[in-house]
Amino acid sequence: MTLSVLAVPVLFAACGGEAGAVGPPPGSSSGSSGASGSSGGGSGTGAEDRGGPRLTLALRGSVTPVAHADGLSGQTPSKQVVAIKSLWLYTSAADPSPVKVLDLGAKSVETDLVTGVTSEIGTVALRSIPAGTYTLAKVGTAYVRYSVAARMHGPITVDGRYDNVQALSDGAVIDGITRAKGWYRYAFSVGAMPYGVVEGAPVPQVPATGGIALDSAGSDSFYVFPTRVVIDPTVPNDQRAVCEVNVHESFRWQDQDGAG
Repeated sequence: MTLSVLAVPVLFAACGGEAGAVGPPPGSSSGSSGASGSSGGGSGTGAEDRGGPRLTLALRGSVTPVAHADGLSGQTPSKQVVAIKSLWLYTSAADPSPVKVLDLGAKSVETDLVTGVTSEIGTVALRSIPAGTYTLAKVGTAYVRYSVAARMHGPITVDGRYDNVQALSDGAVIDGITRAKGWYRYAFSVGAMPYGVVEGAPVPQVPATGGIALDSAGSDSFYVFPTRVVIDPTVPNDQRAVCEVNVHESFRWQDQDGAG
């Protein structure tokens, strides 16, 4: 995956490169409303709303072709959904007091990155975010869903697809059921007919070459990426920040020798 952040007045300039795996202050998580060492930040529920101009955070995907230099095979999923639950901003990877901008708790917001449709993740008061320049973002993710074309080998060979869902954070609410981090469901289907469903899996790995890393060391998982965010809480008007993620051929694998 590659990522760009569309510029709006006073916020979110374009970003790129690789990110380190960093986390909220020790002993805290994105799900706690009073994370130790965090400063300011809005909960997205009005609990820390200081009024005034609003900042709306939005997300969309893109499938614009990009070059891949990892030597792997790839395909663009027919569906690639991320469920966003939080946003933290850091002045640096070593920032001891990151800012919790948004925390949706169990009420994560889904975005299908393949469709290109923009989803509004949440709105906070600009005054709830301390002024400054932030160079790293961490996006808490409850779960992912994706569908990819596949070929099943057995007594017969048949083309179909995998429809998969995986909990990346503890307490992810998936189809109305609360799941623990690491729970998954993989289903191979042909048309509307599933031919096999299995559950349980390791958390997936994300190469850092696309500009995004996956930090899954704690109870929550975070997509981590460098950025440049300049916050001025005194601006008089509402603001909107749209993050765009390119998912062209984002499902990557290494082919085995042999036919099929």
